[in-house]
Amino acid sequence: MAHETIEEADGGLIRVRISDVFRLADQEALQVLAKERIDKYGKVRVLAIIDHFQGWGHGEDWNDVGFLLEYGDDIEKIALVGDERIKDQAFLFVGKGFRATEVEFFPQASLEEAERWVLA
Repeated sequence: MAHETIEEADGGLIRVRISDVFRLADQEALQVLAKERIDKYGKVRVLAIIDHFQGWGHGEDWNDVGFLLEYGDDIEKIALVGDERIKDQAFLFVGKGFRATEVEFFPQASLEEAERWVLA
């Protein structure tokens, strides 16, 4: 798997590290986690640390908007932390501008700033 969930004391924060090639199975696993947290805590926030990223899996059916339609408004903020070269692709992938969720990108050296922003 190209993701690792980092557990936090605050159940309303989903902190995840994404690396290598992110596949549909990774997305589905994160969606299951998000649904569980939303059902338990209500609205959630996501901090995604994108590290050694190689892109998205090719040849997979990424055309799943069901989660976004059903749960998208229950994610208050998404902070993306990674290499500036993937900023636009990351925004497209999480649907910045197509959802009510606040989404911001932070360079790798700004992890602490991203954590403060996503929790504010």
